Amino acid sequence: MIRPIAAAAALALAVFGATPQARAGTLSTLDCPSDPVSIVVLGDSLADGLWGSFWRAFATCDTVRVLRRTQVSDGLARTGPDEWVSRLGSEAVGADLIVVQIGANDITNIREGTTRHVFGTDDWRDAYGTRARTLAMQLRGQAPRLVWMGLPIVGQERFESAYQEITALQEAAVTEAGGLFVDTHAPTTFGGDAFVMTAEWDGSVRRMRVADQVHFTELGYDVVAGLLAGEVARTFEAVARDAAMGGLTLQ
Repeated sequence: MIRPIAAAAALALAVFGATPQARAGTLSTLDCPSDPVSIVVLGDSLADGLWGSFWRAFATCDTVRVLRRTQVSDGLARTGPDEWVSRLGSEAVGADLIVVQIGANDITNIREGTTRHVFGTDDWRDAYGTRARTLAMQLRGQAPRLVWMGLPIVGQERFESAYQEITALQEAAVTEAGGLFVDTHAPTTFGGDAFVMTAEWDGSVRRMRVADQVHFTELGYDVVAGLLAGEVARTFEAVARDAAMGGLTLQ
């Protein structure tokens, strides 16, 4: 439910549109796990922002290791799934959770050998869906939990419809692979019904998006990462349960 703001604040923020209330929590509300947990964040610049949120939330937790496996300006259209998996490296072996966000740079053609799949065609959709499905399947083999986040709502109309199509292809692929897909399009209206730059947070109006209208401020990323708080908590619980079971002595 959108709460009214003071007239002065409304005037100052008129250029940013409506100001809804951001209602999600953040990862910082979670307690440190009792047993060691390894989390990998993989993807493009949006994923890099998510990694920052994970790092801020768990920087003081000796039991949490957050691995940064992001590549700015890259995506699945330019780089195939095998290369993305290879970027995990040996440190990621035995990870408990892999978080993926990718696709912001994928409004482009796909080249496979001498074949070029033109963005917007059925051939491109087939090729991209196959790449997303292959990456999801391979990542499912790397960790017991895979969470893949879709693309957010954006303020640039030339990106919006393409991002929604890319997200739909990813969701189908991840669901087929048995991973958890998390929509971010609706949540990144921050409680409203359209793109906004600001939202009410903790009693004050705060900026959530940066000038390019695609990426987020630190607070914006923290709110988006908070969408995963439940899954991260379940990961902590599963690790603790496995550790307890491993310590049992059979009679």
